[in-house]
Amino acid sequence: MTGDLFNEKLTKVIAWMESALSVLFFAGMFGAIIIQVFFRYVLKAPLVWPYELSIFCFIYIVFFGAAIASRRRSHISFGMVFDRMSPKTQLAINILTNVFIVMIILLIFPSTISFIIFMGKIKSSSMGIPMYVVLLSFPLGMGLIVLYSVLWMVRHFREFKIARNN
Repeated sequence: MTGDLFNEKLTKVIAWMESALSVLFFAGMFGAIIIQVFFRYVLKAPLVWPYELSIFCFIYIVFFGAAIASRRRSHISFGMVFDRMSPKTQLAINILTNVFIVMIILLIFPSTISFIIFMGKIKSSSMGIPMYVVLLSFPLGMGLIVLYSVLWMVRHFREFKIARNN
């Protein structure tokens, strides 16, 4: 019971932070596009940096969005097949799917960090932002997905044990 309460509070705090950051990145992307349109079409003096900023913000939105979809369990699935299975089979598949997701992400994590360190010395062309700032979006998003997958795994495993005993 205490573990569930902790998981619920932890999930709410992280969900709030990822939602706030997603809104912030979306506002940054939207603002950069508005600035670019204004300078290009009204002032007839296009800028280079808003395009780059909008792309960087979009990248963060994609990976935070993937984490949000993981938390909400709203990724694409084969509902027609899955929904016809018994509840025990559904729980077992959910557990195995989450184990697979966690394993794959943890397997690619060392290579991801090596790539970020390698690319971190390079700066973006117009804004001069170190590329590791942009590339960190991937491990942050994947880290959140691992966290949510583990939390879902624990929940489904408990439900599976209860269903197996009945």
